[in-house]
Amino acid sequence: MKVIAITRLGNQVTFAPVSIDITENVVFSNQDPQQAHWPTLPTCTNQLGVAPSPNSSECPVPPPSATADPPYTVPYGCRYHSQEQGTINVYAVLAADTTTLAPAAVNRPIGAQRVVLGGQPPYAISGQLYQITDAGNRVIQRGNGIGPGLQLTQGQQGINVSGTPTVVGTYAFTFTVDDSMGRNLQQTQYTMVVSA
Repeated sequence: MKVIAITRLGNQVTFAPVSIDITENVVFSNQDPQQAHWPTLPTCTNQLGVAPSPNSSECPVPPPSATADPPYTVPYGCRYHSQEQGTINVYAVLAADTTTLAPAAVNRPIGAQRVVLGGQPPYAISGQLYQITDAGNRVIQRGNGIGPGLQLTQGQQGINVSGTPTVVGTYAFTFTVDDSMGRNLQQTQYTMVVSA
C-alpha cells in the first residue's frame, strides 16, 4: 500500500505521484491546511477534509481501460479543483521469468533471454553466484557472476541474460534483484546447458 500525499505550497496544490505494483492499493493523505479535496479515482469515494484529516480508506487501483499489460499510468484529479492532477504508475509484480534457459553451444553467442520481469526499473543486481557441472554432475567451476561469458543486462521490461558461454557444462546461477520501488527478488536458481 502506498500513501499519496496532497500538499500545498502557496497557491499550488500537488498530488504526489506514486509507483506501485498491480497487487497494491493506495490511500490519500490530505496535508493541505486550507482546503478539503475529493480524489476522482473511481475506487475512492471519501472526501478528505482540511488537514489534519484522516487518510482516505484503502483504494484499489483500477486496471487500464484497454487490455494492456503493466506498466501503465492511472491519471486522476480532484472533483472540486480541476487543475489538481496526479498519476499512479502501475507495474507488474517483480518476479522470475524463464528459469531454464534455452540450450546453448560453447563459444557461440546466445540470444537475450529474459530471466526477471516486472518491477520498476532501474534495477540493482547483486549477489551473483554460479557453478558449472559436467555430465557426471561434478562441479568443474564456480565463482562470482552468472558464468564465464554470460552477463545480466537491464531492459524496460526486466532483466535479460546474454553473452557467449565459454565452458561446456550445465550452468546454474542465482542473483538478487532490488527494483526502484524497494521490491526484492532472490534465491531463484537459473540453469542453462552448454554443449560442445
